Amino acid sequence: MPAILDQGLTVIRDAIAGVVSHVGVATDATAFAAGQTELDPADVGASNRLIKAATKANVDGTTFDATISIDGDSEMTDRTIFTIGALDGAARTDAMTRTVRSQGIGVQAGDTFTIGVRIQVEDNTP
Repeated sequence: MPAILDQGLTVIRDAIAGVVSHVGVATDATAFAAGQTELDPADVGASNRLIKAATKANVDGTTFDATISIDGDSEMTDRTIFTIGALDGAARTDAMTRTVRSQGIGVQAGDTFTIGVRIQVEDNTP
């Protein structure tokens, strides 16, 4: 039986959303490890990563999305995105989450993407 009330889950969701300020992407395909602190542990270089202020939207009482837009004409052009993460600042070392895709997202001139992270709070009380 859950121990956190619905309104408590929403408070926790809002607190976490308040900490997430940026979303980042990178060409780095380094395998995920929980102890990592960088968006791109291989430090692929500034031209191979993009970190922008996040746009946040609540999905429901426990879930929110943090997204950025990518303009293929001027951002990540001719690159393949493998890593996506939520950050609590604008530096690559501010990573809070890191997802590594097995299939990259190719970016070409003329492309426009909205890409991001969905974060959900859940009560795992036994």
